[in-house]
Amino acid sequence: MARTSPSRVAILGVPFHNVTMDETIALIDEKIRDRGFHQIATANVDFLIHAIRDPELQQILCSCDLVIPDGMPILWGARMLGAALKQRVCGVDLVPRLAELSAREGHSIFILGSSEKNSARAAENLKERYPGVRIAGRYSPPLAPLERMNHEDILRRIERAQPDILLVAMGNPKQEKWLAMHRHRLNVPVCIGVGGSIDFVAGAINRAPVWMQSSGLEWLYRLAQEPKRLLQRYLGDAAGFARYMPQQLIVMAMQPRNKTKSGVFADRTGNTCVVSIYGDLTGNIMDEFNSVTKEAVDCQMNLILNLSQAHYIGPDALGALIAMAAKIRDTGGQFWLAEMAPHIMRVINGSRLAGLFMTTTSVQDALHRTDRAEQRILNNSLAAHSIEHPIDSPVQVRVELLQDVCRKVTAANSSTPFDAAETNPGYAYQSSMN
Repeated sequence: MARTSPSRVAILGVPFHNVTMDETIALIDEKIRDRGFHQIATANVDFLIHAIRDPELQQILCSCDLVIPDGMPILWGARMLGAALKQRVCGVDLVPRLAELSAREGHSIFILGSSEKNSARAAENLKERYPGVRIAGRYSPPLAPLERMNHEDILRRIERAQPDILLVAMGNPKQEKWLAMHRHRLNVPVCIGVGGSIDFVAGAINRAPVWMQSSGLEWLYRLAQEPKRLLQRYLGDAAGFARYMPQQLIVMAMQPRNKTKSGVFADRTGNTCVVSIYGDLTGNIMDEFNSVTKEAVDCQMNLILNLSQAHYIGPDALGALIAMAAKIRDTGGQFWLAEMAPHIMRVINGSRLAGLFMTTTSVQDALHRTDRAEQRILNNSLAAHSIEHPIDSPVQVRVELLQDVCRKVTAANSSTPFDAAETNPGYAYQSSMN
């Protein structure tokens, strides 16, 4: 039975999933059984600062199937935004739990990265602590920039091992970019960037006492062990967090709050769903909002959000918008934010999300742009069919194009909540919140 997707909280442009360690392990087990490819990031403040300066990394993190909060400052930031996360899910603690899952369920693990010495020692420690754990393989490639690595050699090793879980210990952002670069080649259900976690499991680096971990002082313990390597990084991360986090806090706090009921209304125009938001988009109303938009995403429709009557956009709503944008982008569709009030635009900018969304001043303009985009796709499809099927077989071209159109029409007119909206303009999904 599939689990409900956990909610996300957007902090400085990165959507963190609101999960506990136990929920994370259960989700990983589920994704392994689903097969396919799923990328998971264990993100801390260093990830946030890198993502602010590196749009490519931000896009990768926003497309990950799971982004877990690995760092107390992440939890503090979420709490200040009014959207508390359940628990810190530390990568150093995650790796042993994955070994435990492997021993219990038979899932195999491949360790990529870290030094040969630490990789071997970590594997031995896991086998000793969790009898039955399946280590499918290990490889510590020579240190090199991402563009100069022997990618084919690494991929062949992983293909031969056929693991269920791939742990990549190359450090951020290299490990996240390596996984994103090869997502279409990796036949591994769950791929996780674990940074220095393998070195901890190997015993090469000592963990801080539990009281320092729980109070957010683990960074100080690590700094005492590796001052030359970590001092500059920690200073840069602290300065960046102190600079950017107040900006998101201020723009979120400046939003007006709606004192009447809030609503979510859906209407369809062709292959585009227009969702209008009234009042506050946060909290309880998110269930209705996610339900309505999920139907559009599942039907591979374009999506336009009419925000002209939106008063407040919460960090949980921003997390949902990020997830929607990634899913629609993967299907080649269009996702627009239309008619935003100035304070909503400030929230998007202050939350470091301006580069993720397409925005416009009117719903009609968004509809026009989606129509043009679909026309370009159709023209490209016609051109591709013309190349594949020369003029001496025109009937075959027309039949295949007709079949393609019929499939799209059938999908668009399948029994979904949008059918009622099309036949009855007054129909709407609405949620009330006092």
